[in-house]
Amino acid sequence: MSKIFPNEKPVTVETRADGKQMVTGYAAVFHRSDDSGTQYQLMDNYYERIQPGAFDRALAEMQDVRALFNHDANIVLGRTKSNTLRLTTDSTGLRYEVDLPETQQAADLAKSITRGDVSGSSFAFSVTAEGQEIERSDGQTYRNITDANLFDVSVVTYPAYESATTGLRSSENLEEAKAALSKWEAEENRERDAVKKRLAQIKLDANEDL
Repeated sequence: MSKIFPNEKPVTVETRADGKQMVTGYAAVFHRSDDSGTQYQLMDNYYERIQPGAFDRALAEMQDVRALFNHDANIVLGRTKSNTLRLTTDSTGLRYEVDLPETQQAADLAKSITRGDVSGSSFAFSVTAEGQEIERSDGQTYRNITDANLFDVSVVTYPAYESATTGLRSSENLEEAKAALSKWEAEENRERDAVKKRLAQIKLDANEDL
C-alpha cells in the first residue's frame, strides 16, 4: 500500500548548460529531533517519522520511480529508468533532480515554480514488512519508517506542513498505521503477561520452599 507525504522544502527550476530546464527539490525529509515538523501526526498522540536510511535499499536496487505533478500518472515529468529522474539522499532527506520534458504541461509547471505559485514536493511509498518500528516516549507513540519502497516523487500544489514528510493520506493508509500499532501493543501485552506468569511462578516456588 502506497503512502503520500508532502513537504515544503523549496522546489527550484534550474537551466542546464544545454539550455534545458531541470527541477530540483526534496521529496522527503528525515526526522530531526529538533524539528517537530519532520513528523506526521496520524492521530492523537501517534506520529510517523521517516528515519535516515529508509530509502537506501530502494536506491541501491534502482527501483523504477516516476517524477509526477500532483501524483498524477498522466503528468510524467521523468523516470529513473530513463535517467531523466535522479534520486539521492543526504543528511536532509531524499533529493530529486528531474529533466523536464519538452511539453506544454512541463513548461507551464516550470513557470509556476519560478513564480512561486507551486513550491512543494512529495513522495509515494510503501513500508516493507520489517520496515517499521514502534516506540513510546512521554505518552506519545511513534511509528519510525526504516525501510520503504518508492513509487513516485512529485511536485505538489498543496504541501501540508512547513518542513517535512507530512500530509495526504487515505483511509487505507491510516488503517495500515493503526494495524502496526495494534500489532505492537499485542506483542507488548504478551510479553507483559509472560513476565507476570514468571513472577507468579517464582513466588509460588518460594512459598513451597518455606
